[in-house]
Amino acid sequence: MSKVKLDWNWLYLLFFGRVLTAATFFMYVGSMSFLIQEWNLSATNAGIIQTGLVVGFAIALYLSSYYSDFINPNKILLFSALTNSIGAFLFYYYANDFLSALIFNTILGAAAGGIYGPSMILVSEKFSRGNKGFAMGMMLGGQSLGYAVSLSVSFIFSNFYNYHTGFLVCAVLTIFGFISFYACSYKETSKRFGFKVLKKFTITKQSEQNKNLVKGYTAHCIELFGMWAWMPVFLSLVLIGKTGLNPIILGLVISITLHITGVFANMISGVFSDKFGSKNVLIIFAFISSIFSFLMGWIPSLSWLIILLISFLYSFFTIGDSGVLTAALTDSTNRNVLGRSLAYRSIIGIGFGSITPGIFGFILDVSNNHQPLSQQTNWIYAFSFLGLAGLCAFYYATKLNRRALSRSL
Repeated sequence: MSKVKLDWNWLYLLFFGRVLTAATFFMYVGSMSFLIQEWNLSATNAGIIQTGLVVGFAIALYLSSYYSDFINPNKILLFSALTNSIGAFLFYYYANDFLSALIFNTILGAAAGGIYGPSMILVSEKFSRGNKGFAMGMMLGGQSLGYAVSLSVSFIFSNFYNYHTGFLVCAVLTIFGFISFYACSYKETSKRFGFKVLKKFTITKQSEQNKNLVKGYTAHCIELFGMWAWMPVFLSLVLIGKTGLNPIILGLVISITLHITGVFANMISGVFSDKFGSKNVLIIFAFISSIFSFLMGWIPSLSWLIILLISFLYSFFTIGDSGVLTAALTDSTNRNVLGRSLAYRSIIGIGFGSITPGIFGFILDVSNNHQPLSQQTNWIYAFSFLGLAGLCAFYYATKLNRRALSRSL
């Protein structure tokens, strides 16, 4: 069996592991519209709970990436996947109000970040120019598919039975995700590094190209995490009275619209970046996503089919440049400092992105005079905040060095 064949088989196992372990990431968001009433949450507090997950994600992504320059990333991946399963069952058993949900959702975010960091590095080690964009996109596509599963299961069970059962189903799925990761990583947990460890490295000393990639990634995260956290709530409130669909079907429609698109968006953008250049892809995706962010608050009065189509395209272009941004940074950075460079990017990018759900909720509260969310809620100002972030991502994409990206990709 050829090395390339083995690499692709490894990627398939990683893909399924990412799908199943991501089943907890949006189980709170999928039930948020119900938990706001069940737990007596304000829109701000509801957003803060998801912000806790993103903060945990950012911190763990920093640490897992940083220490992948010194510790075998396969070991970090397996440890994080195990923590994810434990955290999921803790959330299922003990989350019942703002504080408990914030604590356990933060743990789940930390586990997800610990999985994401080594996954990027392992993909960058096994795939190089010509297929890295697609491979990175497939890894992120598995994550997006897991998000769809998470959102669907949580939303459907919240409507059809109860949210506790949805949490349990998501928790059980993470066990199989750990098994998939173990199958692709256990033989390499004792593998030695193929490079000389560089202990002294100042992570802030990045090239101008990498700095622009980090700034663009930061703006991308602000727009993406805001969209992920609040679009399910937006669509459930706007569509529930328009479609006539039962809650089960509506939950499936929302999850497919928001996250199944990410499965294909990352793969398609990865292929396009290899063929047409990553700068072109980043400019186009960032600009279009910002247009949709500014548009979303104006569409609740439209027909439900048009709302779904716009939401589908919004999700596609907002998430589609994730893999391209990551592949570009990994290809332009030496492996012995790659973990720390990704750590620097994560703490800056996702660190800023982590406050977005709370800010979005705050803008909703202020712009609606602190009234409960309903079909009459004004979403224009909150989504426009995300649009400004998208324009920033577009700006930094225009500043990238096209020749450098061509050489790296």
